[in-house]
Amino acid sequence: MSIPTPNQKEPLGRVFSKKSDLKRKFTSKKVLLIGAIVIIFLASTLYSTFRPLSGNVLAVQPSSFTISFTEEGQILPAQEWPLYNEVAGKITSLHVQNGDQVKEGQFLMELDTTDLQYQLKSLEAQLKSIEGQRLQTQQEPYTALIKQQTLLIEQAEKSKEFFAENLERLTALYEAGAISLADYEEAQLEAYNAESFLEQQKAALELLYEQSEPPQGTSQFFVGQKEALQVQINQLKEMISKGTITAPATGMIKDCLFKEGEYSAIGQPLLTVYEMDSYKIETFIPASEAAAIKTGDHVLIQQNRPQGKEEFNGEVLRVEPSAVEIISPLGLKEKRIKVTISFTSDIPVIIGSNADIQFTTYEAEEKLQVPKNTLFPYEEGDGLWVVREGKAQIQPVVKGMENQRDVIIEEGISPGDLILLDKDLPGLKEGRRIKSK
Repeated sequence: MSIPTPNQKEPLGRVFSKKSDLKRKFTSKKVLLIGAIVIIFLASTLYSTFRPLSGNVLAVQPSSFTISFTEEGQILPAQEWPLYNEVAGKITSLHVQNGDQVKEGQFLMELDTTDLQYQLKSLEAQLKSIEGQRLQTQQEPYTALIKQQTLLIEQAEKSKEFFAENLERLTALYEAGAISLADYEEAQLEAYNAESFLEQQKAALELLYEQSEPPQGTSQFFVGQKEALQVQINQLKEMISKGTITAPATGMIKDCLFKEGEYSAIGQPLLTVYEMDSYKIETFIPASEAAAIKTGDHVLIQQNRPQGKEEFNGEVLRVEPSAVEIISPLGLKEKRIKVTISFTSDIPVIIGSNADIQFTTYEAEEKLQVPKNTLFPYEEGDGLWVVREGKAQIQPVVKGMENQRDVIIEEGISPGDLILLDKDLPGLKEGRRIKSK
C-alpha cells in the first residue's frame, strides 16, 4: 500500500466515506440528546402529576356559631345628679373640684344669701308689728291701720314681683328639662301664693276705707295677716337654705366650672355628681338590625388603651322605639336606633370616651362550619374540597346561615372531615394526592 506524499491528493471515495461517518455520529448524538430531554420531561410530568400537593387542611368539628356586628358608642355615668343654682348670688365658698370623691350630704359650696336674709328680717319685723297691733285695742286711730295695710301691700307687691320673676326663670329651665316637675310646681305655688296675698292685702285696704271703725272680725283679720306673713317667711327660709349646696348622693364631681368669688345666676349649672364604678354607653345602631336587639341582651364592650385592649361585659338597658336620622362619617343619611347599655368596671373609665360594642344577633351551638372562601359553585349548588384517604375530592354541600367569616354546613360533611382550605391550588383536581402543611 502506498502512502500519499504531501503533494499527492487523497482518493475522492475515501473522503466521502469519512464525511458520511461523521454525519452518522452527529445524528446519533442528536437523537440521544432529544431522547434524554423527552425522558426528563416525561419524568418531570409524571412526578408533577403524582407528587402530593401541599395545602392547608381543616378538620371540622361542631362549635358555636354567632352573627354579630360592632358599633361605636360613648361612655357616660350610669346615674348623675346635675346641680343648678336656685339662688342668684356670689359663690362665697367652694370645697370641691372636678375628680373629687364625695359622700351623700357632704358640703360642696355656699352662695351669698345676704339680700334674702334682709328680706327675712323685714318680714319677721312686720310679723311682730302685726302681733303688737293685735294686742292694741280697737280704739286706735283708724289711720294707723291704713298705714300699716299700705306697708303690707308694698311688701306684698315686692314679693309678688320676686316670685313671678323666679317662676319665669324656672319655667324656662323646666321646658329645657333642667329641673324636675316638683321644683317647677313649687315655683308655681309660690307665685300663686304671693299674688293671692297681694290681693288679700288690697281687699283688706279697701275694707278699711269702707268701714269707719274696725269690724267685729278684726281679730280674724290679724290672724290672716300673720299667717300670710309666715308663709312668706317660710319661703324665704327655704330659699336661704338652698344657698348651701350639698352632695345629693355618694359619687364623684365633674363639670365644676366656677371659682370662689364668681357670680352665679338662677338656673345656671353649678356642678354634677355622678355614680362611680357603674356606667352606661349610648350608641346608635342601624334600624335594620334593631329588631334583633332587645332589653337584657348581653354585649361585649372593647376599648383600646395604651396597655392593650380592655373588655367589659355589658347588658342592653333600653332600645328606643323610633329611629332618628344621622349623618354618617361618609356624609350619608342613615336611619338609626339609639341603644343604651349598662356595665360596671373595677378599673377607672374615662367619662366621655368612646368604646366599641359588639352585638350578637344570632347564636347556635354544635354547628359544623367552614370559612366562606372554601366554598365554590358546584352542580346548581355549592361544593368544597375535602381530603379523603389522602386524595382531593369535591363534596357537594348545603349551606346554612353565615357571618362575615364562616358559613354553617347543614348537609354534606361530618365531624372530623378534612376540608382543603386552598381551593385554588395549582394542579388541584379530583384524585390528586394532598399533603397537609
